[in-house]
Amino acid sequence: MTEPRKNLIERRKRRKLKRFWRRFILLVLVVVVTSLCYRYYNLKHTYTKTNKIKHITKIKKSLSKKSLIEPVVDINRSPVIDAYLKGLHFNGSVIVVKNDKIILNKGYGFADFEKKRVNNSQTDFYIGSITKVFISTSIMQLQEKGKLNINDLLSKYIPEFPGGNKIKLFNLLTHTSGIPEHSESQQMISHDDLMKKIEGGHLKFQPGTKWNYSDSNYSILAYIVEKITGQPLDRYVKEHIFNIAGMKHTGFGTEIYHEPFYPKGYKIKDNRMISTTLPNMSQLFGCGDIYSTPYDMYLFDKNLYSGKFFSKKSLITFLTPFKNNYALGLYRDPGSYSDHGVLPGWNSLNSFSKKGTVYTVLLSNVQNGVKSLGTLNNQIYIMLRDMKY
Repeated sequence: MTEPRKNLIERRKRRKLKRFWRRFILLVLVVVVTSLCYRYYNLKHTYTKTNKIKHITKIKKSLSKKSLIEPVVDINRSPVIDAYLKGLHFNGSVIVVKNDKIILNKGYGFADFEKKRVNNSQTDFYIGSITKVFISTSIMQLQEKGKLNINDLLSKYIPEFPGGNKIKLFNLLTHTSGIPEHSESQQMISHDDLMKKIEGGHLKFQPGTKWNYSDSNYSILAYIVEKITGQPLDRYVKEHIFNIAGMKHTGFGTEIYHEPFYPKGYKIKDNRMISTTLPNMSQLFGCGDIYSTPYDMYLFDKNLYSGKFFSKKSLITFLTPFKNNYALGLYRDPGSYSDHGVLPGWNSLNSFSKKGTVYTVLLSNVQNGVKSLGTLNNQIYIMLRDMKY
């Protein structure tokens, strides 16, 4: 074979080999691209489908949650009391019960003045110092179980507390311990550190000799409840008080934001509604960190009076005042028992007659919207005398 002929054959072979590799690479690229496209489509489809399922599930959960919200039913069987509250421009929610019949259970004014959300019968409110009655109830329950005695010395439960060998639990319950108030800030504080903070105060008088209202007394009692039960306070109270009474919309601290209806707190200043800021709930431990509705508070009062939380004997002790007409978390008025709570932006009063025939709860999200809830409550009692139910 001649040399030119041989070279020609070699060139043809190389061209064929090049074409082969080009086609092979092209084919591989086509396969790879197709595979990637297919995978992308599947991933996109799966992601879309998953998101769709998640979205549907979310909607179902939302609908389910909404369906669990009880329908709001405001009750008004007394145009006279209703007109009286409106005339005072009362802003909040009220329940009035006589002889087991709900006379009034409705909301007034705004839960949120900026967004124009109105209050209703199921609106929750911070109840401030009314919290104390749940602590004293817990203490009496623990006494009946033999876990403590209200005549025990504080030193038995907090050995290092200054003057604890002079202070009885009874003195804490009746605000006759002499322990001063503790300041309440917006900083988070542990229960142990809160106790140390309270321990720093000096007794204002010899325990049992005088009366001086102090949130510190009930923070200490709440601490003792936790110490004895080995449970967080909120868990104990929910299990042994809220659940027994059927209080579905009562809780602690920031749990209020999980409720279907909750307001903002306000204070009137220079004829304007000013939104307020609360202390950190940890600072209000045992003395002001509970929220509730008027209906739930009525359930508590009714169960308390009927002896569902403890015996009749304990109830007599619970309702018997020591000094300044103050019993164990409640004041004894001429014809009723009551407790009152105030926080920045919140004002509340809870009351029931000595015979257990009348119950009134006034909860407001305007701290100074009414001059005196006590006077308002007395007027309602007077109106009820002439009403036959």
